[in-house]
Parts: sequence; C-alpha cells; structure tokens
Amino acid sequence: MLARAHRVRSGSDFRETMRRGRKTANPTAVVYARSGEETAPVRFGIIVSKAVGGAVVRNRIKRRVRAICANVAPSIPAGTAVVIRMLPAAAEVSWDTLREQLTTTIRRAVNA
Repeated sequence: MLARAHRVRSGSDFRETMRRGRKTANPTAVVYARSGEETAPVRFGIIVSKAVGGAVVRNRIKRRVRAICANVAPSIPAGTAVVIRMLPAAAEVSWDTLREQLTTTIRRAVNA
C-alpha cells in the first residue's frame, strides 16, 4: 500500500494532473504525469471505473497497480504526480504483462 503522502487524493489534484500533465497510453492504461515542487514526494492516483469489471476485479487491479507504483516510485523525480486510468483490457492480462506495460508507460510519461 502506498503511504498517504504518496497518493493523489483530491479531485482537483486528479483533474489538474489529467488536464496539464503529459499523457501516454498502452492497451491496459492511460498514464498522466505532471511535475511539481521538488520538495514534495512522488504521488500516484489510480482510477478504475466500473467498465473494467465488478468490485473484486477492480480491487485486484488496484492492488496490482499499487504494487507496481511502489516499485517504480524510487526512479521518478520528487514532486511528480502520476494519475493512472485503467482500461477494461487490464482485467484480462496477466500480472507480468501488466507490470511490464505499466512500468514502461509510467517511465515514458515521466521522462517525456
């Protein structure tokens, strides 16, 4: 689980990151990344809509994405906000495929 300081929590932060951040995508997710204050920690926000599946499926995807974010966080510059919007295809892919695609997409969004 990501610590509270490492999560995007408010609706305005989600909107701001999605509106002004760099956008990259893959078949399972759309990733938005926006630079911020270098004194702030890296923050992640995860969006999994009901179109992805039922509650059990959505929660499993969120747990997987949180684990991926925790592994990627040390390589992201401080102050960066990352919002990840999962697509329905995420329910069908394996853990290894999801980890590979999401790690690559997050790094592309942050380094773009």
